[in-house]
Amino acid sequence: MDSSKRSWSLSTLPPELIEEILYRAPPESLIRAKPTCKEWYSLITSKRFIYNHLDRSRKRFVRTVGTVQILDPVTRTRSETPLPKEFQRPYGVRTMVHCDGLLLCMCGYFNYRNTNLALWNPVLKKITWMKPSTCFTTSDYYGIGYEIKKSRYEYKILRFTDHRYDHNVTYDEDGPEVEVYECKTNSWRTLDTEVDWQVDLSCKGAAVMGNMYWVASKDDEQYILGFDFSVERFKDVCFCPPPAFNNYLACFDGDSLSLLQQDEEEPWHIVVWLTNKLADVDVLFTKYFSVSRSDVPALLDHTDMANPVYFIGKHKRIIAWCEREVFGGDDEIPPTCIIFNEIDEGGVRTQLETERHCGYGYFGTFFCGYVYVPSLVPLPV
Repeated sequence: MDSSKRSWSLSTLPPELIEEILYRAPPESLIRAKPTCKEWYSLITSKRFIYNHLDRSRKRFVRTVGTVQILDPVTRTRSETPLPKEFQRPYGVRTMVHCDGLLLCMCGYFNYRNTNLALWNPVLKKITWMKPSTCFTTSDYYGIGYEIKKSRYEYKILRFTDHRYDHNVTYDEDGPEVEVYECKTNSWRTLDTEVDWQVDLSCKGAAVMGNMYWVASKDDEQYILGFDFSVERFKDVCFCPPPAFNNYLACFDGDSLSLLQQDEEEPWHIVVWLTNKLADVDVLFTKYFSVSRSDVPALLDHTDMANPVYFIGKHKRIIAWCEREVFGGDDEIPPTCIIFNEIDEGGVRTQLETERHCGYGYFGTFFCGYVYVPSLVPLPV
């Protein structure tokens, strides 16, 4: 009886008000709401609604270490679900690239040829494996995007290799260095482009407005490398600020890039840089703010720890989720803690431990922590 009353009361609301209510619901709730009635199903599965809802959704953190862990930085609540069987050994997730709620996952362990590529939507719980034209290797980098003037449904995937890990192994010298996969046709095309740069090892890449960006270096110059999916060309976007030991690149405000710099030898000092809009003719970094406080944590303690998962929030605030060894206790081996941090110019505002691992044998995330926006976008392949 209560259910029928509730349905009747909702049906009396204007359609535009119902739509506005549904825009404010998390995507997981919308999946459960689809069978409610034909009108709701038609609305929730329409492209217009899916992308309008995506544009209103807020960022979350995701980790894939034994389980799928999702942290909401606003509510600071963490959910944990079993890791999909497709990502269990020997197909553990090594690194990801995010675009529109879709996670492009490089899977497998550190065997040169034992690498696979999958596209995953954690909300829809859908995974699709992608077949290589020849093979995927540990020297590969990937991007995902779309042509801005076409439908966002027509996603493309970029693969390029810098042969960084090719030493002491046999590989196909005639294999393509740069390829584009069109999800619409399920096929790879080779691009006539020479890879004469190296991507920063800590940079997984950032997708912004349908294009991809990385921190790269060439001739001892560090710069932002971009790939435009509309014309399928790489471009040198702008030089990076004076280098620190660690650089972390992320999307900012939907149309710009942020660069967080923190030196391992001086972890109390963090500098955050922003670009102007990437659609502008001239793109430059300007200093946004810096933090110099003794209580600032090292977001990357050492190379065995995971790269920090972060984004720049409102009011000049760093929102980060990272690993750290905690010393000073009675443990012979310091435990590895997963800690949520909020840091601004005044120092650490919030520090919340979400997970702890003690003893030997903990395999840290290393690459597998990411910022993503949950969405209802279906897999395009």
